[in-house]
Amino acid sequence: MLTKTQIAKLSVEDQELLAKLELSKTRQREQLLKEARGLDWRSRYFPLYVFAVVIILAVLYYFDTSYFQRNPVTLYFLAAMFVVAVDRFHIQRLNRRLDALLELLDFDHKSQNDSNSSKDEEAG
Repeated sequence: MLTKTQIAKLSVEDQELLAKLELSKTRQREQLLKEARGLDWRSRYFPLYVFAVVIILAVLYYFDTSYFQRNPVTLYFLAAMFVVAVDRFHIQRLNRRLDALLELLDFDHKSQNDSNSSKDEEAG
């Protein structure tokens, strides 16, 4: 981490490069925070997917298009497949969020170590 006086001594091109580097780090951290909080589009629309499939299964049963009322085993099979798919999706999303949290933790530790090492250099 550079101090303000060290940054002022750099050329304009180097200052611009340093600013772009810091901006990319900040954007990466924001993206990791967004993913760790579960604010991506997949988690927002997930309840709609569940609702839509439940409605489709209910309509198939009600209108008896595939003789589900006489033989409900196929409907149970479709519902079981749906539950397995929902569980799989939920586990993948949890793993994605945990990975983002771990990356964010590593990112914060690295930035904290960089700031501590720059303070040590200034003191020494």
